[in-house]
Amino acid sequence: MKAIEILQQYWDQIGKLLLHARSCAGQDLQAAECRDFWLWTVYVAIGLGLLIAFKIGKRTLREQLEFYRNRKRLEVRKIAAAQEEGARAIPKVEPIADAGLSQEELAAKIGQALKARAQETPVIAREERAGGGSEASPKQELAAIMLTDMVGYSTAMEHDEQRAYAKLLEHNRIIRAEIAKHRGREIKTIGDGFLVVYRSALDAVNCAIAIQRALEEYSLPRDGVDKLLTRIGLHLGEVMITANDVFGDGVNIAARVEPLAEPGGICVTGEVFAMVRRKIELKFERLEGGQLKNIAIAPDIYRIILR
Repeated sequence: MKAIEILQQYWDQIGKLLLHARSCAGQDLQAAECRDFWLWTVYVAIGLGLLIAFKIGKRTLREQLEFYRNRKRLEVRKIAAAQEEGARAIPKVEPIADAGLSQEELAAKIGQALKARAQETPVIAREERAGGGSEASPKQELAAIMLTDMVGYSTAMEHDEQRAYAKLLEHNRIIRAEIAKHRGREIKTIGDGFLVVYRSALDAVNCAIAIQRALEEYSLPRDGVDKLLTRIGLHLGEVMITANDVFGDGVNIAARVEPLAEPGGICVTGEVFAMVRRKIELKFERLEGGQLKNIAIAPDIYRIILR
């Protein structure tokens, strides 16, 4: 009951305040009562604004401090890991008894010990330190796969090889520049096409859009045979990645999606669409009846509307 009485009193005070505000709204500010009322209203509003700003600033400062602490911890861990790796890389040479040995014999034994230690280092460990993977132990990863195909390249090669090859070089230069900008990893070129993987579906889509716009800009002042057109297909799925290649059903699906794109267009699977549909400004259009050869459960296919 006490709480109800407090709420009733609070409600009554709010009602009086509203009545007072309505009364002062139609009067001149010269009236002392109304002038004081509006001044206190302004003071309260300023106080609330300062309180909110203080709260937001305090939270932002706390987040910044936590960010710098975490970055410092990460740097310390990296330094410790590098020191540990360096310590492991230094070969340990067993002591060699030098009693009765000449300097030449002692040097020969030390050289043999170092050579034996180097041969004991596993090949896989050396490859991992170099940043590569092993063909025998591919990594299973979720990746966005992009496949491209240059339109009309085979026909152009039949008519004028030199001219077609010059176009291919320009095509590759433009695509590689965008791949580097959007953190893609070029796996290989397949004739006039690229196989690229990305850790982010959004990076892959943004890269595909940038490629098509760069090719369009290049082709704008040129005649039909000199224009650069390519199709791009994107899929998000599990793949096996080695040091030099990528395998898996995800690659097969991307290869089947790419031919469904129009010249100068981009097609993506439903998995990519679900990840990026709220993150880019362009619209998507679902393709009806798109068939994917040798794919038992075909995903939905969407076309990105570039214009």
